[in-house]
Amino acid sequence: MPRNNMPPNWQPPAPAWCAQWDKNSDPLVVAYFAIQADSPDKLDAWAETALYRQNPPARIEKGAYTDQADVKNYLYICYWQQSEYLAWWANPKHCTWWSDPQRCNDGVGYWREVITMPLDRFETLNSSTEPHGVSAVAKTLTGPIEEHGYPGGMRDRIALSDHHDLKNSRDMNRKMPAVVSDKGKRVVVTPPENTCVIRSGQNWSYCEGEQKKFYLEEVHPVLKKGMQFLRDNPVDSGCYCLRFVDLKESDNTNKWNNTSQTFGLGYASDIHAFEEWAKSHPTHIAILENFMRMVGTFGENLKLKLWHEVTVLPKEGCEFEYIACHNNTGLLNYSQ
Repeated sequence: MPRNNMPPNWQPPAPAWCAQWDKNSDPLVVAYFAIQADSPDKLDAWAETALYRQNPPARIEKGAYTDQADVKNYLYICYWQQSEYLAWWANPKHCTWWSDPQRCNDGVGYWREVITMPLDRFETLNSSTEPHGVSAVAKTLTGPIEEHGYPGGMRDRIALSDHHDLKNSRDMNRKMPAVVSDKGKRVVVTPPENTCVIRSGQNWSYCEGEQKKFYLEEVHPVLKKGMQFLRDNPVDSGCYCLRFVDLKESDNTNKWNNTSQTFGLGYASDIHAFEEWAKSHPTHIAILENFMRMVGTFGENLKLKLWHEVTVLPKEGCEFEYIACHNNTGLLNYSQ
């Protein structure tokens, strides 16, 4: 890993591990398939035949949240190797349901966001040896690593940063390229190169008693405030979109049972926008302070597990489609 931002004689404040991949591995793909509705039934019906049979994803997760327009969203989070994803999506049984004009008239909204993750453009971090998200499909975890816990640590874990600044020169007010069809109800957006995507998770399922109480009363509320700031202040934060999602049980049934896990899914103009918020904004400082109080209180007995995955988007290979969604869905509001 590059160490361009690591302070001299750096000692991380806590141990952390990252996912390890074979150097010649196929790029990864994460695809989010979602419905905006009071019930996930229509999406479940598609998922049952599309996601759990031929060429299934290496990992499937499920989540739900209510967005800033007070609309319920249910989503499947799916990870593939890129070649396997392309073979899966090429099957008409999987893709034609989405392209069917009927989707525009179902009385609900649908969105899918497909992200290519070249190995030199993404990084992972886990606070324990239990992998989460894309790390769960990795060959192994390596660590404890030194490249974390300081400003610029995310970039140092991204191989491309050794010879690329990962900046996005595109102004946020400049509309993203988009293809509009079905009388304006279907919009396919192409995100700019170096747009940064972060999925950052919290797992308190192992916490009990006072530890669980401390997290839910002291840490979780300030975390929600930080996520809300990013969601509601795109100009000030450089964050196009932020969803704070409740992770659901990831079985192959139509049940959406709760877990003691959440994650933030955010898209920013570039990785520097997220770094600046993490380094200096009061909402993130409050998160860090309360988390460190939790660490100080429970020490080695702390059972809270934190993790994230960060991708700096390539120029090609990503597709964001919105069908009959409200304008504040994902990147829709930033498209032409």
